[in-house]
Amino acid sequence: MTGSSADVEAFQPHIRSKAKRKTIGERLKDENDELKIVIVRDMWLTGFDAPVLHTMYTDKPMRGANLMQAIARVNRVFNSAKSGGLIVDYIGLAQYLKEALVEYTISGGQGKPTLDDEIAVAKCLELYEGITYQLKYFDWKKFFTLKPEEKLKYIGIIQDYIFSQENGAQNFIDTTAKLLQAYALVSSHERIDLLKDDIALFQAIRARLLKFNERTRIEGGGKTNTEIDLAIKQIVSEALASESVVDIFDAAGIKNQILAY
Repeated sequence: MTGSSADVEAFQPHIRSKAKRKTIGERLKDENDELKIVIVRDMWLTGFDAPVLHTMYTDKPMRGANLMQAIARVNRVFNSAKSGGLIVDYIGLAQYLKEALVEYTISGGQGKPTLDDEIAVAKCLELYEGITYQLKYFDWKKFFTLKPEEKLKYIGIIQDYIFSQENGAQNFIDTTAKLLQAYALVSSHERIDLLKDDIALFQAIRARLLKFNERTRIEGGGKTNTEIDLAIKQIVSEALASESVVDIFDAAGIKNQILAY
């Protein structure tokens, strides 16, 4: 915290000079440092770049440029382990974030909104059609007719089909990433809401494709913790919802594995 020698004695151990605050910032940028969390009010909104940061907890009203600057603290990629950031919102900033993203993204960061929701919806539909075109010779819609325990396995079959295409995996990964960005802006639109289950499936397939080349098997040929996490998230996602009890470990093909968390 900032302060001065005039502050009460109880504050004194916590007051940091500019040099000390800089040291804290450098520590926070180091993924190997034991410092993992910092509480701020107005600091580090600009001029502070720490790609390793992955989660921001917000309990302060923010809009427009201030909100964009805040979330920019955690939106950087970092190595293969971090493809984006997480915002944990305690006060309801979602609508303000949507407005800020539309204003900032569409205007190239100049803060001048030039596009309405209908154009964003059109872009989302265009990207969705790009994915369905790639899968046009494969019955991917069958996924939604399967029993819960069969769905995760079917994602693997879809993955194999994508791998059979020239540059199929990278094309699917890239297009789906753009689709998810567009979807985040207009997910509540009535035309886009109808596609939410399809988009959830595309996201699950993309996650599996991304993990395919990163797998490091644990001793004995079992699945890694990250692979187990992915499998569990896929089987319990909204698109995989079940009306009956499902053994998610068995459905994910990791029955009887020892989980080393």
